[in-house]
Amino acid sequence: MVGLFINTLPVRVTVQPSESISALLKRVQQEQTELLAHQHLGLADIQKAVGLGELFDTVIVFENYPVDLPDAGGPSEELQFTKEDTRSGNHYPLTLAVVPGRQLHLRFDYRGDLFDRATIEALAGRFVRVLEAVAADPDVPVGRVDVLGEAERQRVLVDWNDTARAVPDAVVPELFEAQVARTPGAVAVVCEGEELTYGELNARANRLARYLIEQGAGPERLVAVALPRSAGLVVTLLAVMKSGAAYVPVDPELPAQRISYMLRDANPMLLVTDTATATALPSPDGPSVVVDAAETAAQIAARPGTDVREDDRPGVLLPGHPVYVIYTSGSTGRPKGVVIPHQALVNYLTRATKAYPELSGTTVAHASISFDIGITVLYGTLTSGGRLHLTAWDTTPTPTDDQPASLIKITPSHLPLLENSPHQPTGRLIIGGEPLPTEALHTWHTHHPHTPITNHYGPTETTIGATDHTITPPTGGASPSGTVPIGRPMWNTHTYILDHALRPLPPGVAGELYIAGTQLARGYLNHPTLTAQRFIPNPYGPPGTRMYRTGDLARWNTNGTLEHLGRTDTQTKIRGFRIEPGEIEAVLTAHHAVDQAAVVVREDQPGDKRLIGYVVPADKEAAALDTTEVLNLAKDRLPDYMVPSVLVVLERLPLTPNGKLDRNALPAPNHTASASRRAPRTPREETLCALFAEVLGIPEVGIDDDFFTLGGHSLLATRLVSRIRTVLGVELAIRALFKAPTVVGLGEHIDASAAQPTRPKLRPMRRPEQ
Repeated sequence: MVGLFINTLPVRVTVQPSESISALLKRVQQEQTELLAHQHLGLADIQKAVGLGELFDTVIVFENYPVDLPDAGGPSEELQFTKEDTRSGNHYPLTLAVVPGRQLHLRFDYRGDLFDRATIEALAGRFVRVLEAVAADPDVPVGRVDVLGEAERQRVLVDWNDTARAVPDAVVPELFEAQVARTPGAVAVVCEGEELTYGELNARANRLARYLIEQGAGPERLVAVALPRSAGLVVTLLAVMKSGAAYVPVDPELPAQRISYMLRDANPMLLVTDTATATALPSPDGPSVVVDAAETAAQIAARPGTDVREDDRPGVLLPGHPVYVIYTSGSTGRPKGVVIPHQALVNYLTRATKAYPELSGTTVAHASISFDIGITVLYGTLTSGGRLHLTAWDTTPTPTDDQPASLIKITPSHLPLLENSPHQPTGRLIIGGEPLPTEALHTWHTHHPHTPITNHYGPTETTIGATDHTITPPTGGASPSGTVPIGRPMWNTHTYILDHALRPLPPGVAGELYIAGTQLARGYLNHPTLTAQRFIPNPYGPPGTRMYRTGDLARWNTNGTLEHLGRTDTQTKIRGFRIEPGEIEAVLTAHHAVDQAAVVVREDQPGDKRLIGYVVPADKEAAALDTTEVLNLAKDRLPDYMVPSVLVVLERLPLTPNGKLDRNALPAPNHTASASRRAPRTPREETLCALFAEVLGIPEVGIDDDFFTLGGHSLLATRLVSRIRTVLGVELAIRALFKAPTVVGLGEHIDASAAQPTRPKLRPMRRPEQ
């Protein structure tokens, strides 16, 4: 939004890219004429009249006063300057004064705390190019005026994308097997007391891979994997890759209906699971392998443990073949599978092992295999000789005291949880999945000033990450605001900030972020139309290359670092998980009693993002809508991170004058305890009620109030379990809170299980080097 002062009358102008420059000037003149009747008003009065919080933030002034010009017939004595040294001042961040004469003189006044001279000089150059375009063709549409100079174009398209690096022409199993050859006797994986060396892990994966090949696994084929977190899970993932097939991770904790959809959509040729998990899964349409069934386990054990070679597979495994398919939320109401090829993952891992040398130490993997945030640690560790600990957030988040974690990858939402943990990491933190607030980072650095932190950005479609930014701990005492930059593109990756016409934008100007290069996914499984919409031809790369349209708003800063500014659509992130509100809304409106639904993310308490649903009953005359029944439907069809914390019933959804949903007008939910709540009866119940209220951020909680009905979610549940452990010395698993989400129920669970004091930390047994 730009404000122009022409003959001292302010005009607020919204520029349309398709509008010609001559038409724009005529519109400005017309609006100025209309303002003449109100010329007595001040800026504050105008701002109030139009109902804007900010009228404009940039001012352009055209001074058209009489001047004495030779041969112009102007008055030579009526107007004289008596002093050449003149000054002016105003409170605007940026002011441009245009002074006529034989030549137009442009004078920029700017605030030094917001702009530097180089930025203003670049801005002046762009403005001159606009004027030259006006002079050359007054009818050219505004959107076609190119403001970039050649030096700026070179910088944003080439110099800041100079990321070419040599990487192995290999597939992922070859990277792992090379590490096995270097350190066969080193411990590779630790999980719940079980250890596997690199040699043992490789041999087990080879045996299972040979068995899967006999069942038909091979390149361009999919194998679904539904196993709990365990060393056997890692064995299976490596085995599928060694067979040449791509794995489709299926989290057994997902709702049965979602698992059924994923299996139908992916149509894998095989499902790998175990006895305990198989009983909880929906019946697959195709064949399955239960790896711990006696007969199957015997057959697998009988296979050779040597590396699988090309002659063993039904076809040649190439870098372009898929390595995994991960499902993410979809705006159409259904999740979609992202197909990642070997060459993309090899590129990422090769760079990661160089950029994050801590991967060769003792790392912690806590994420579900359905969430690609864990892939950095999983395969980055196993291809660099590190020791991988598989754990969960409701257990010790780091290994032992004598082996502190050298690297953990988390989302910003996990920072408070890690802060409250008695087991602090001493190595690198990689933070990704959602924007990182500088306030949260400052708080962490205040207590951990020497912990290296890397802010990691990248959609699933760009293989885990596309950019990163290593953060220097702040030295000042003030807490900065905003979010941490997302950094520069990774190896063989290009990032572009483009406008609506796919033209590059100069530094400091917001646009949509596009990503190109080796790490791009092949597309969406079985969805060619959606693939064509998001993966488009790259006009700045070699012929035939593509770029991914992220939907993220971003800008370059002056040193070539990217800053994330939000979304162009309603997609959001909670605890690192991608969420398309449209998918949740489709589930809510599938209930017979719901006519309309809207879903938004609210952050009514700083750092606590909650998914809130708003529903309009189908029958306005019926009794009150049963929101519990609607939420139960959502829980049956959606993963827990996509289930709204609460449903708010409205008579109608608020709309803008254009008839669109007015998300800003949606009311805040009322997270209150029940009106008939019972007060605590014992000191322990009193403490539990206080902890419930503390974690939920509400004044008080009764002993019968449901933690999740009051707005709790899985991350807050983890935080509550941690606080109970610290305050009461009672060990609880998160699943206990899901089964008994009230103070009364939790107390009964504690008594029934005769909970022990806080468990001792795991101390894996070391194995000698072989």
